Amino acid sequence: MSQAMTRDKVSGDALFILKSLKENGRLGRSNKLADVKTALESSVSLEFDSYFFFLRKFHYIAMDREAQLKLTDQGERVVGGDYLDKFTGEVGEFFADQITADSESDGGDSTMMQPPEAPPPPPATDLILEEPKAMPPPPPRGGGRKPPQPEDFSPPSMPHVTAPEVQPQRGFAPAPLPLTAAVAVQPQPMQLNQVSSPSGIASGGGKGQDLDLRYQKFDAIGSGPLGTVYKGKHNALGLDVCVKELKDIFGYFSFLQRGEVIKRLKKELCAQAQVRHPSIIQVLDQNTDQARPYFVMELCKGSLREKLEASGGKGIPVPQAIRYFLQLSYALRAAHQQGLTHHNIKPENVLFDAYGNVKIGDFGLSRVIEVDQTKGMPQVFVGTGGMGYMSPELMARAKDVGPSSDVYGLGILLYEMLTGQIPGRRSPLPSEINSDCPTKLDPIFDKMTQDRKDSRYPDFEAALDDFYNAFSGKEYLTKGDVILSSEVAAS
Repeated sequence: MSQAMTRDKVSGDALFILKSLKENGRLGRSNKLADVKTALESSVSLEFDSYFFFLRKFHYIAMDREAQLKLTDQGERVVGGDYLDKFTGEVGEFFADQITADSESDGGDSTMMQPPEAPPPPPATDLILEEPKAMPPPPPRGGGRKPPQPEDFSPPSMPHVTAPEVQPQRGFAPAPLPLTAAVAVQPQPMQLNQVSSPSGIASGGGKGQDLDLRYQKFDAIGSGPLGTVYKGKHNALGLDVCVKELKDIFGYFSFLQRGEVIKRLKKELCAQAQVRHPSIIQVLDQNTDQARPYFVMELCKGSLREKLEASGGKGIPVPQAIRYFLQLSYALRAAHQQGLTHHNIKPENVLFDAYGNVKIGDFGLSRVIEVDQTKGMPQVFVGTGGMGYMSPELMARAKDVGPSSDVYGLGILLYEMLTGQIPGRRSPLPSEINSDCPTKLDPIFDKMTQDRKDSRYPDFEAALDDFYNAFSGKEYLTKGDVILSSEVAAS
């Protein structure tokens, strides 16, 4: 630490946060936890979460179920100049292991507290993330599909989500949420094409930061709503790895719920680690017992989102799309056989190995922060990037969600790979947009994306049966044969 961390410095930071909350309320700015954290984190000396936990523990602030922060009566009095000696003493007690030097005033003189010199938080409108870009509706074809209408779903407000009512629909991709519901809990949009690509980052090119002596982490290569992804190295093996540090995951919960979040996180990470398949990203290790939990994965190269964006909205070559579809189908079938569902299928979660084979990861992370009414945990969506691939029952937060929801998500992804578009209700079938697409894929896509579960494939076993019956000439071998590339992919 470059400067001595005194009690007065930390007290000044905490007082600065209280004053900022009061000023936000006066000016009508957002006091949502994630907005405040984004605005103030760079202006305080320690991690924002530490101040948040302190202020809640000693009842200077409160947080409602909408994650809105407000001053308590005690917090108002401290801002007004009362109880500053008591406030400074409690800071010294809470931050004792982080204060590295005595304050200049042994008596805790409150006049020594100087809030950080920083501009006031920007208006809430500056904190709202860029609105996700909606895919333009494809040209209509006669029949049962029509473009998504605003009345089809009533978007929930974040982070507490009321499940929207879902009517039986066919092949429907919900429109992106408006800005007011586009997850103000999301500090930065996740750029998984950056997360997954190690290009430009030298392997071991400079000293990294040690993580419990086993790993080093280097520069960040991506950031998302729950944490940050780093290029890393396994010290004993000299192996390049990917380290995902979930430093922000606790910012959306009271500190009393940390144990529940850790319990869920361990469960999902251990479940993914048990599934070994060439098309599933391998979880190598995890450490959830420290302030910033992290897990370690094999390092991949590039994402499907990157390939789709590079295509200019035309999709990817049909042979590649079918190979990726089969690899993902077998990967998800293997996961389902071990009781693990994904429920967040989207191009950002589909990465590539060095040979150009797809690998899917982030199984079940959305369940880590799912609502649990019995424990008072708020409902939070991780982001809106995957909503176009979510089945109606996932959107409705139904209890009977199972493997067929992943069938739906991959069906939407198949259409996007073949056409470059996300389907709506009157979307043409894939072969009507892309003349290179075999018409045999049309009924498979259509059945994968039925909105009624009883009209959809129940699992990938059934979907693969229909695929190989349609392609009986063995141009894609036979059922059970996973087609893998062994040529090093171009950078």
